[in-house]
Amino acid sequence: MAWLNRFFNGVRSANKAVLIALYAVIIAVCFVAVVFRYVLNDSLTWAEELSRYLFIAMVFLGAAHVVPENGHLRMDVIYSSLPHRFRRAIDVLTVCCAVFFLAYATKALWIGVVLVGRQRWSSLPLPMRWAYLPMLVGAILSLVYLVEIVLQNFWPSSQGIQRGDPGPIDEVKLS
Repeated sequence: MAWLNRFFNGVRSANKAVLIALYAVIIAVCFVAVVFRYVLNDSLTWAEELSRYLFIAMVFLGAAHVVPENGHLRMDVIYSSLPHRFRRAIDVLTVCCAVFFLAYATKALWIGVVLVGRQRWSSLPLPMRWAYLPMLVGAILSLVYLVEIVLQNFWPSSQGIQRGDPGPIDEVKLS
C-alpha cells in the first residue's frame, strides 16, 4: 500500500506548507498595518480582520496537523498508570469519540459554509465562506489523519501503512 503512504505524506506536506504560508502572510499583514498606522498615520481597516481570520484558519489547520503526531492534550499520568488492556480500550474509545465529533463538526461546518455563502466580510469584499472554509478543511483533515492512525494500528503490517523513517507518527500507537 505504498500509494496510501504517499497520499498521507502528501496531505501532511501540503497542510504544513499551507500553515507556513498562513504564518508568513499574518506576519506580513501585521507588519504592513503597523507601518501604515505609526509611520504613515493611516490605519488599514482590513488588516485586523484579515489577520484574525488567517489566525483562525491557522488554528484549525494546525489542530489537524498535530493529530498524527499525538500532539493534543491528554491526562498522561492516569493513562500511563493503567494496565495495557485498559489503555488499549481508552485509545479505541478516544478514536471513536474523535471520529464521531469530527464527523458531526464536518456536517455542521458544511451547513455553516452554505448558510453564510453570500455574506461579505465587513472590511473586505470577500465572501464569508472563506472565513469558515478552513474550519471545515481542518475537520476533514483531522478525520483523514485519524483514518491513517486506525489503518496503521489495526491493519496487518503486511498490508498497512509502512513508514520508512521513524518519526513522530510512529509514536502514535494504540498501545
